[in-house]
Amino acid sequence: MGHKKMMKKILVGVALVFFSASTASAQSAFVDRKLLSTDAARTIVDTCVAFAEEHNLTLGVAVVDISGVLLDFHMMEGGGATTSETAILKAKTAAHWRRPTTVLEETVMSGGNQASIWINDFPKGGGLPIMVDGQLAGAVGVGGPDMQDECAQAGIDAIMGSS
Repeated sequence: MGHKKMMKKILVGVALVFFSASTASAQSAFVDRKLLSTDAARTIVDTCVAFAEEHNLTLGVAVVDISGVLLDFHMMEGGGATTSETAILKAKTAAHWRRPTTVLEETVMSGGNQASIWINDFPKGGGLPIMVDGQLAGAVGVGGPDMQDECAQAGIDAIMGSS
């Protein structure tokens, strides 16, 4: 085969590879995902407040979207500044790490990965991610003295059903 014919075949092959790659990337440029609605966030907050009242607790409850932006929040009467602030921080941390903040706390306390502290997240129990089909849809954070994870889970169960 002549040099010109070989070069032409190589160029056509390279062009096909580039065309195929650009077509494939155009097909996967967007992701279909579930995002927590503000109505669902309100249901989570209301459920957590009812849970707290039932258990005679004073809690702060925060719900955030996948980026950690606050969707809804409630501070029960009698709670202090740290209760409200930690609720928001726990929700943001659970969204950021896509895992319960209790897991992060255990890792930090055992001397393991300290990254959550280094990047100013809040690795203390009470924050739960809301996962739908393996993707983050939002997160809940509860600040207060007791039963924080249980309260957050009750709120999540209210919108997703208990598992």
